[in-house]
Amino acid sequence: MLRKYFFILIFLVSCEVQESKNIYTPPTNIENIETSLMFENYSKEKIKKIESGIVSFFDLESIELLSNFTLDIKAKDIPKYIDCGQMNDEVYVEYIERIFGSSLKATINIDLTKDENIYKLNKMLINYLFMSKETGTRWKFKTNSPKELLVGNPVYDANPYRTCMTKNVLEKEIIRLIKDENTKI
Repeated sequence: MLRKYFFILIFLVSCEVQESKNIYTPPTNIENIETSLMFENYSKEKIKKIESGIVSFFDLESIELLSNFTLDIKAKDIPKYIDCGQMNDEVYVEYIERIFGSSLKATINIDLTKDENIYKLNKMLINYLFMSKETGTRWKFKTNSPKELLVGNPVYDANPYRTCMTKNVLEKEIIRLIKDENTKI
């Protein structure tokens, strides 16, 4: 009889729900990137070649550097471009994707001025929108400017804020594409 109660007790203890120990760690400091381009004396043909290089590299249909253009980053590639810290030992953007689904849009703005038929590329800025699909939570941040967001349910964590920032990978890729075309002058 005592053995029966012992097994029941073991069964109940083993089925007890354990409190989650989710611990959020914010991203490490990533250095700012210089986004001043200061490329001068570009012809319309050179601008078209830069546009073509960007279209080819990012598999886009078309872009115009005089207008903003947006990239939809595939879910599997999001951790390559942004850092939102970690939840326990898991990259936070992967945690969000696994639990809620996620998306990342990057809108690129290249400050381009035209004087007659000569163009000057002045500065670049990328606006990011990282979103949890199920909850609709959105992090809007931009190059060199991280965003801290208060989350409604911090999952047993004392820190209710989550920080997202760019890893500057996309910025470097676009600057490289512009510089590569610049060296072909």
